[in-house]
Amino acid sequence: MKRLLLTLFVVFVAFQSSNAQFHLSLAPVTGLNFNIATGSDVKETTNGFGFVIGGKVDMDFSPTIGLMANVLFYDNRSVSSSTTGTVQGISYTIDNSYSISYFEIEPLLKVSIPKSMFYFFVGPSFGINMESTNESDLSSSNGQVTFQDGSTKQKTTVKDMNARFELKLGSGMNINVSNDIVIAPELSFGYGLTKVQSDIEARILTIQALVGVKFRLM
Repeated sequence: MKRLLLTLFVVFVAFQSSNAQFHLSLAPVTGLNFNIATGSDVKETTNGFGFVIGGKVDMDFSPTIGLMANVLFYDNRSVSSSTTGTVQGISYTIDNSYSISYFEIEPLLKVSIPKSMFYFFVGPSFGINMESTNESDLSSSNGQVTFQDGSTKQKTTVKDMNARFELKLGSGMNINVSNDIVIAPELSFGYGLTKVQSDIEARILTIQALVGVKFRLM
């Protein structure tokens, strides 16, 4: 770790001493996710929206190459589904709402188009599960079908949640407000590589829309 920090410090000093076009910005970010569950154990359409809030470190080493590090304190990957069936000739519907959220760290390579406001980014995303619950709402044609405990609503904790790992790619644009303030909307796609739960074949794919306000420090 000390050797890595020393290497990063030397690289930083080299950029500064050579008068390279190094820029450093910090930004709060917020946005929305559109989540899609997929996998062999996903039998019905399962998708939903989630809220995102966090921060961004944005570094430019040249007019073309840079790095971004997103730290998302709350990254909601919630999904909902609806299942229908019959019991003793009575039709029923179970609406499931899964509330799933992560703490995410995203080191991303950024490639900017010179003399343009547009840039592209790609890299991994690592997530630690913070919340995983499911609310089930049962309704039937005669109103008499219930769960085993006699209720029509249940809330449970989803067990055996995995850490999240995805490949993320997207694009954004820098809209200059002043010399030191930039508004940066981004649109990305996250391909979930890990299963949501250890014993279920289901992954989450996410289309994410973020906006950040960058404050240039260097």
